[in-house]
Amino acid sequence: MGKISELAIVLLLMSAPLFAQGKRLWVLRDPGEMVEYDPATFAVKQKVKIPAEALKSAGSISVNHLGQILYVPPVSLPLSDEDTAAGNKVWIWNGHAAVTIDPGIEHKEEKTGSNQAVTESAPAAYLSADGNHLFWFANQERRLQREDVDLSTATTWQAWQTDLNGGGREEIASLKLPDCRCPTGSCEESCPAGVVWAPDGSVGTFFLMTQFVAARTTPTYKSSSRYSEQGGKWTADVQPQPLQRLLDAASDGTALVEAIPDTGCCGWSNQSNDETLVLANGKKITVFDEQATYKNPDYDVSFYTSSARLSPDLVSVAMTIVATAEPNKPIQLSEQGQANPEESEHIRKALAELPAVEVNSLEDPPKRVAFVPHATLVGWISEKELLIVEDHVLVLYNVGTGARRKSTVRVEDVGRVFLR
Repeated sequence: MGKISELAIVLLLMSAPLFAQGKRLWVLRDPGEMVEYDPATFAVKQKVKIPAEALKSAGSISVNHLGQILYVPPVSLPLSDEDTAAGNKVWIWNGHAAVTIDPGIEHKEEKTGSNQAVTESAPAAYLSADGNHLFWFANQERRLQREDVDLSTATTWQAWQTDLNGGGREEIASLKLPDCRCPTGSCEESCPAGVVWAPDGSVGTFFLMTQFVAARTTPTYKSSSRYSEQGGKWTADVQPQPLQRLLDAASDGTALVEAIPDTGCCGWSNQSNDETLVLANGKKITVFDEQATYKNPDYDVSFYTSSARLSPDLVSVAMTIVATAEPNKPIQLSEQGQANPEESEHIRKALAELPAVEVNSLEDPPKRVAFVPHATLVGWISEKELLIVEDHVLVLYNVGTGARRKSTVRVEDVGRVFLR
């Protein structure tokens, strides 16, 4: 029997007030509507018409527990000619009616000596958990250019909130990043920008901001800060280590699920060890360790978690495990690998089960509680039951007994399913 870790005890103590409300289930469907289903019976509860372009970018849609729906057209810096000319509008279903909001995309050019100064900003909106307002985040960049080659940039990251119509702006935070030179002629390859993460794209009492450099090959994570709200005031706490790919969090941000992605670049997929960690109060537990599980250093195939969700009682974590290779297709050796028939056979057996949903307890060491091959995780319906996708159909899966309850709801992509 594994000894329950200090982290698991901390999570248990925090779990009582969390996930108290029942879940809501939405599915994005053609030709352009969000359909809410009863998660117990899968009966249709309501339908909301959404912009047709949102169908092409499900990752730009967010939904909160109150049933508000937000679509933010994907725009990033530096702005393209299409971005500045498109007149992109943020669309929100506030629970009663649809509203469009001009996000205030900025593009300005001016001469400064022999150079050109380009000032750009592309604010992105987030829903609030309480449904009363929107949160906005933006990097305002002032780049110096000569003959369309970036020389340097000065970036200020900003955060504010508005009402659901985009009015009544209230400042939350502002941070001037260090001035940065751009030796490659492209500032995004060398200079950091602020990237915000909030659980399911909905801000409650916290959000995380990471200073991130996209780079040409391997991204660089410079530092992370957790912004927390108390009594209407937001304060920032710098995290001990920069956070990389965040997958889930407790509602108050005291427990986080973080994936450490492979550093592979330049055509290589497997150059380091993929891990998934649960972090809380300065402690961490490794719930996924690629090399320990798959023993794959000689071959250029990477196994990793594409999604993860903490259980409602915060005593386990469910993950979707995927790989960069497909079954029955050639797999090349890694950059420093040597042919190993036993390792190759082990990898191919593992690939034949993916994607798969794995549930691990937060013990020391963690234990596998359940494993469902050929499945993709949506989330937890209750402390014992998962919602998964099998063969493009939504299925309720009991973690304790392995029992399944198959629905009649078909989905093209798990990214179109929203469980809140």
